[in-house]
Amino acid sequence: MLSPDLFFLLPWFLFVVMLLLVALGVPVAFCLILSSMAVMVLDPRVSTWVIFQRMYNGMNSFVLLAVPLFLLAGNLMNNAKITERLILLARHLIGHFKGALAHVNVLVSMLFAGVSGSSTADSAGIGVVLIPGMLRQGYPKAFSVAVTAASSVMGIIIPPSINMIVWGALTDTSIAALFLAGFVPGALIAVFQIGLNFVFVRKFNVPTYPRSSWRELLTSGWDGILAAGIPVIIIGGLVGGFVSPTEAAVLAVVYALILGVFVYRDLTPSLIGKSALNTVRLSSLSLFSLVAASLFGYLIAFYRVPQLLLGGVAIENPIVMLLWMAATMLVVGTFMDALPAMAILAPLFMPLVRAAEIHPVHFGLIAVMTLGLGLITPPYGLCLLICAKIGDISIPKALGVTMAYFGIMVVLVVLIILFPAIVMAVPRIVAPHFL
Repeated sequence: MLSPDLFFLLPWFLFVVMLLLVALGVPVAFCLILSSMAVMVLDPRVSTWVIFQRMYNGMNSFVLLAVPLFLLAGNLMNNAKITERLILLARHLIGHFKGALAHVNVLVSMLFAGVSGSSTADSAGIGVVLIPGMLRQGYPKAFSVAVTAASSVMGIIIPPSINMIVWGALTDTSIAALFLAGFVPGALIAVFQIGLNFVFVRKFNVPTYPRSSWRELLTSGWDGILAAGIPVIIIGGLVGGFVSPTEAAVLAVVYALILGVFVYRDLTPSLIGKSALNTVRLSSLSLFSLVAASLFGYLIAFYRVPQLLLGGVAIENPIVMLLWMAATMLVVGTFMDALPAMAILAPLFMPLVRAAEIHPVHFGLIAVMTLGLGLITPPYGLCLLICAKIGDISIPKALGVTMAYFGIMVVLVVLIILFPAIVMAVPRIVAPHFL
């Protein structure tokens, strides 16, 4: 137990212990819990009952129930072979261009993002189909893995987005507004990545598909329209005020079941059970990290760390401050999953954002996007790890090409910071009452 004269050291001790445990390879959720408990042992002002209370409060949220439900909807759609149908649609749309399969990869990720809400589901579901297909057509391994991993980042930008739901719950920001704000940045990611594809594929000897007929396009388009029903239901219900995010997630699950069982007829009872099991695994990992981070976030508030930052950070220039925050989140995202990182950084940054009069939806998109880029940057880099495993290539060999895609997305983050209208235009036009 520390002397009262040394209590001012505890906030620094909290972060040092957490970073040390991360460096030792301890799972992030346990790093957050153990560092919090270490501080509580030293500080008699904090009751040990806070551990249980704050961890319970971290998951006691009706909004967070949407996370496993959206994951379940995405798993059901994936097992209903929606990925193959979206690939066929994308191939009919842009398959006649040079480097067709690379462009199809990006377009399918954009379409699938509107179904799953998860980048890891995107990279796994699309990667197992497209990476082997690209390799068979002569695309280099490093390029095939890089474009699949990078395009999967759209899974957390284009609604529905699990990360946006969590950010909205943590910061009391309108989830409907965040969903609407993600459309333009998500589409720009696809445009930037397809543009970079053209730069790479010029030197590849790869085939293109013949231009599709109108009949082929209309046939595959019908499947694409049915799959697009999920984001339409979600956004339409939220904007119209008919449902909450959690209720929208329930509707997404029901729609996915109807589509998979009665329309596509690919969902069997065993596949539904498999979807439910995968949902439990993924959501338990994500929500446990969030629960642990809620305890850590409580101590951040208790030791008035945001106030300490307010005293040392100039807010006269909001753009400079946003650039500094984005750089911080890019670094943090390379070491841990976005969800616990959000729970740690949200209570640190939101007081600064409010003081600088930055719109919370604008900052929310910046936070979701910059932390999401950690999915393709080691040592965390979960999407890159998944795709590299599928492509049977080491991370260092795939990293060079991946960094080119990472670079253009960083440029987009800077553009979003400089031009808030990229994010705010759609919410202001469609649903200004949410702002």
